[in-house]
Amino acid sequence: MHIWKRIGLLLSAGIVGGCSILPWGKLHAPESFGLTPVAPRIYVEAGADEATRTMLRDAMEKAESAIRAAYGNVISRPVVHACITEKCYAVFGGYGSRAKVYGDRILLSPRGLNWHYLAHEWSHAEMHSRLTFSAWWHMPQWFDEGVAVAISEAPENSESHWQYLVASDVPRPTQRELYGFKSLRQWDDAVGRYGEKKNAERKAKGEPEIRPVYTAAGHALRPWLATAGTPGLLAFIEKLNDGETFESAYQTANPSFAPGDATR
Repeated sequence: MHIWKRIGLLLSAGIVGGCSILPWGKLHAPESFGLTPVAPRIYVEAGADEATRTMLRDAMEKAESAIRAAYGNVISRPVVHACITEKCYAVFGGYGSRAKVYGDRILLSPRGLNWHYLAHEWSHAEMHSRLTFSAWWHMPQWFDEGVAVAISEAPENSESHWQYLVASDVPRPTQRELYGFKSLRQWDDAVGRYGEKKNAERKAKGEPEIRPVYTAAGHALRPWLATAGTPGLLAFIEKLNDGETFESAYQTANPSFAPGDATR
């Protein structure tokens, strides 16, 4: 889950201050809250076995390669914090999700310990590192999430899952509706409305999990990214930084896609 905008709102409201500390603030002192370093920029909950530590180091390398392939190079250097228990994840503010990014701090739950979720959150950090605050603030949430889904290649949000949703007639946002998920609140509301927050209940009943909103974002962005490539993505970022509207940057960075293509 991408929560940059939520953090910005909290900071601007002055909620973080004095002697108080929000759960995610603990990530800036991970060793004081039960995490131990296993590699540069990787911390894991104490008690993790060597197989888990090795897996995390490998996941870090694979995720970085995925970011480099999409963006051309890597300018963000997030610190990864991996929990092997749900209790640990809750200590740092993780509830329900599989992974989160707080600025340059990535938090992985026991259910998100793989390169896919690491790459997803890293894409958010990389995108933010490349955008001015104004450009980032005005970029639609669906686009940021769609890029992250496409880069991470998580099976849960794949084209195969999209085809499953279609074949099973599972309610899912149209591209026109998806295009309206511009703010974090609109995105979160849609995730809840389309049932993605009930996957734990489905799993407990032995039912298939569904992720209509995230999968729809990936489905919409893959063709754009495939055609635009790294040059188009970087051009899009540059245009946003220069003050162009999202619709203009989206089209001119990839002329084969008009703004309306994202709403069909």
